[in-house]
Amino acid sequence: MFLVLFCLVLLEGLLVGILINWPSLIEAPNTRIKEALFVDSPEASSAYLFQRKRSENILLFVAVLSHAARRARRDAVRETWFTECKQRSEEAYCAFFTDQAGLDNKTNNAVAKEYDENDDLVFLSVEDNFAFTERLLQAMDWAFKRYKFDFFLRIDDDHFLCLDRLLYELNFRPKQALYWGFVHCHPKIVRVDEAWLMLTYDLIEEILEKRNSTLLCSPYGDQAVAVWMMKSAKNVTYFMDNKRIVHKSAGKDQRFLRNKDVCTQYMSLHGSYPRSMRQFWLSSHILRDRDPVTISYDINVIEPFSTLCRFPPVFDYRGFIKEYQFEPKPCSQNPKWSVSKKSHVSREDYGERYSKY
Repeated sequence: MFLVLFCLVLLEGLLVGILINWPSLIEAPNTRIKEALFVDSPEASSAYLFQRKRSENILLFVAVLSHAARRARRDAVRETWFTECKQRSEEAYCAFFTDQAGLDNKTNNAVAKEYDENDDLVFLSVEDNFAFTERLLQAMDWAFKRYKFDFFLRIDDDHFLCLDRLLYELNFRPKQALYWGFVHCHPKIVRVDEAWLMLTYDLIEEILEKRNSTLLCSPYGDQAVAVWMMKSAKNVTYFMDNKRIVHKSAGKDQRFLRNKDVCTQYMSLHGSYPRSMRQFWLSSHILRDRDPVTISYDINVIEPFSTLCRFPPVFDYRGFIKEYQFEPKPCSQNPKWSVSKKSHVSREDYGERYSKY
């Protein structure tokens, strides 16, 4: 009897100890959480993942590439389709990826403050302004080390993403060797535009395995990925989705702004700046909630590439005019090009450009 009582007292003590220390057992310190949001930091701890209630196995990883000075764009995304991403954390993980290349002190201090205020901002280790491939590789690597995802989407911060439609549709898409987006169909320079670029997990794995050996880089991410897909050992499916992934500035076009629910017709709208981003969200989400209707999404068949583009899926940088010819170089050598230090010009400020390519 004495032994039983002793065991009960001992067990009670253990339970009290666990309850007292429970918060420290499940909550990663704030510094540890923030530490996980740097590219070169240790991988996110299990406590970090538990606290965020996210599974390591997710359907979709969304990497939003964003210049540090574009706080207004990021806030617009946070207030719109990012809210849905957070609500559906068992299916998707979304984060902004930025860097401090070429920043003045004011912008640097502002983005550091933004980082302290949010848990969705990841800093990349990039030296040059024109290093879009390196940014893409670092985002891929960050995602790959932390999550087992089926699909990886690299997207610009001015894309209004119909996330509900995308998550629904991904259940019907092939999970191997899929290369999906808006395709530039031009002779010798066929490629998916990097503003909305989807790849499956196996392709990300193959890319990262070659990163320190045979992988070739370019200043532009979409040019590099086009080369990688050509050289892939896998039977890559080119999914040309130009009708639903709007490439030109939809946010300045009344045809889209007057649409009561763009997400029943489109997948994503480029050129959606803060005001239009919120307007698209209002029409496609909030008003729909006020007047619930049954939404059904059509699943487009992936048509043979040759029926949509009359040119074969070949990429050769020499197909561009001289100004945009950048010979691919080994990524492992941290290559530089003549444009590496130049600033990228935003079409929000300067309008549509390079329509021939």
